[in-house]
Amino acid sequence: MYMPIFSNFFYVLIGGLLLMGSCSEPVETEETNSEDLQTAQKHYGQKLKDMPALSEASRTTVATWSVFEDFEESLQDLKNRTVPSLTTTTEKLNRQTDSLTKSIPQTLDTPPMQVRLKLLNTRVQLLDQQLKYPRIDSIQLENSLEEMYSAASHLLVEINRTFRKNKIDEELKESEKKELEQQKRFLDSVYQAELNDND
Repeated sequence: MYMPIFSNFFYVLIGGLLLMGSCSEPVETEETNSEDLQTAQKHYGQKLKDMPALSEASRTTVATWSVFEDFEESLQDLKNRTVPSLTTTTEKLNRQTDSLTKSIPQTLDTPPMQVRLKLLNTRVQLLDQQLKYPRIDSIQLENSLEEMYSAASHLLVEINRTFRKNKIDEELKESEKKELEQQKRFLDSVYQAELNDND
């Protein structure tokens, strides 16, 4: 007589536990989906500053550097974007920085430029990884985006510096050339004066 009551109680208890367990899972899944949706809809890169402007000499040279213009446009596409938009742009940047690294113009092919390009390419790949994680950490994504953007900014500064250095080198060579010409004219005039004195 006690067995059926006990077994009924046992079944009710097990059923209740299963019901509670099954009810709690969808709530957690709904919360997770809600967080993922909020993360996907959130805008990143709102605090990114403008890139440094390239000098005229720099602009003339990078105009012949394939992909550079597309690369600059992609950089602008990083500001105030959602995760899906950032993912698309970062995939483009990954291809573009790889192409830039393989096709550096001769006037820019210096060790500092190569280092800047490698660093930028690495930062783009790290950002790409952040965007492909199943659960995105907003703070880490924002940091990775800022670090990548900073690496791109340093690349542009290095391009300007390279042309400024080239210009200074050319000015020094021109100045040395003028100095040598003046010295030659002076020595020629001294030599000519000596010849006139001997006659």
